[in-house]
Amino acid sequence: MATSDRLSPAAVKLLQEPQIAHVATVMADGSPQVTPVWVDVEDDGSVVMINTPEGNLKTNNVAQNPEIAISVVDKNNAYRLVTLRGTVIERTTDGADAHIDKLAQKYLGQPKYPWHRPGSTRTIWRIKPHHVIERGV
Repeated sequence: MATSDRLSPAAVKLLQEPQIAHVATVMADGSPQVTPVWVDVEDDGSVVMINTPEGNLKTNNVAQNPEIAISVVDKNNAYRLVTLRGTVIERTTDGADAHIDKLAQKYLGQPKYPWHRPGSTRTIWRIKPHHVIERGV
């Protein structure tokens, strides 16, 4: 089990597959909140990304506390996994609609995200890992 502040090439490969991630944020009262999400990663393993609509619970939590945790477990091999703690270093709407379409292709095999809601603003979170644990990758 390796520990570092960036994902290894094997861990990047896992996150490039259509694996569901679970992201944990911290509520205002200090309690954890966990949500399953689609995940993306920079090729060099330095940044993990998720795409979410503005105004939801996890977005409100990150506005108060940018420290989060993410867990990805291979759906075909529960012993192949990556967990990380990190900081949301950027939240941007720039390119977020195109990014969710890219994720729809990855996860659904569809060129467009089918659940776009009129008036909803998508946001990309860029997360810098500061503690990564990998197993079986």
